[in-house]
Amino acid sequence: MTLGGGQILSELRGIQAPLLAVVLIGAFAAKSRRVISARSVDAAASPTALFPVRLRRPGAIALCAAELVLGIALLVTSGPFPGGPDLKGTLADYSRGATAILFLTAMAVLYELRGRRPEAGCGCFGDLSHTPVSGRSIARSGLLSAGALVSIGAQPLRIPGSPGMAWLLVAAVAVELTALAVLSPELGELMVRLGYSEPCEVRRIPVSRTLASLRTSAQWRRYKRHLTDLEPSDVWREGCWRYAVFPGVAEGRRVDVVFAVYTKLRRPPVRAAIVDAAADDAPGGFFIPPPRIAPDEGATKPLPVFVQPAPRDLYDSL
Repeated sequence: MTLGGGQILSELRGIQAPLLAVVLIGAFAAKSRRVISARSVDAAASPTALFPVRLRRPGAIALCAAELVLGIALLVTSGPFPGGPDLKGTLADYSRGATAILFLTAMAVLYELRGRRPEAGCGCFGDLSHTPVSGRSIARSGLLSAGALVSIGAQPLRIPGSPGMAWLLVAAVAVELTALAVLSPELGELMVRLGYSEPCEVRRIPVSRTLASLRTSAQWRRYKRHLTDLEPSDVWREGCWRYAVFPGVAEGRRVDVVFAVYTKLRRPPVRAAIVDAAADDAPGGFFIPPPRIAPDEGATKPLPVFVQPAPRDLYDSL
């Protein structure tokens, strides 16, 4: 069977839709992860940095919604569609045209952002897109827009008719993915993150996240009955551990229940001790038993045995 260039181009046009869908859904997932980590929609507002302040949040929400909806639409209309060929063709062309407009708009916005705020990142893929906008990011948007344009009116995806056609299609897709990788600064950042483990001493974890992890731990359930206030009277950090002190009562006397939470995002080790409330006024601080196991990631530093409470303003900065 002779493989014509027109047939290869037709197959390549048809595969643009699922490739674009992966890019759009991936961008939405990266922005959503950033929003969840920061617990604020404003964390996804980087692509709308040129908007007026009052429009940045609605703009970020609209952008994320457009990425998700278009990504799903591209996937659904790439293959067989239950509504018939006419309905499928209409929805496919509309979704691909809208995707082309989205990437063309992104191209223009990135060019303007590069000129007016050269230090700002595009935020296209959440935390991975923190580097200043470069010509690579602009060219990537142009390439994706071209892919969406050429996919308009393309035939639905189908199994290649021969092994030779399948290999040629795989090679063409590999070339396109390589071009996208070269134009994506996020790839280098991702490789760095995969090969780098941040030391626990400098790991940034919000106090609210630490307290949320504490309140789901077995140690909290064990000592909660002694607490007279569910809000900490003091919180500070020592190396890889964050401490929270809660007032309480045990055996008829006032005590402090001290929790130590390791600086880890998921399922951090938690230690606890009950000390007399008067120990806070003593010149030496208070005693916390050291843990018996290394907390995580091969950490060998033990929980400090002798802890001096830090000033209150230090807690606000952590």
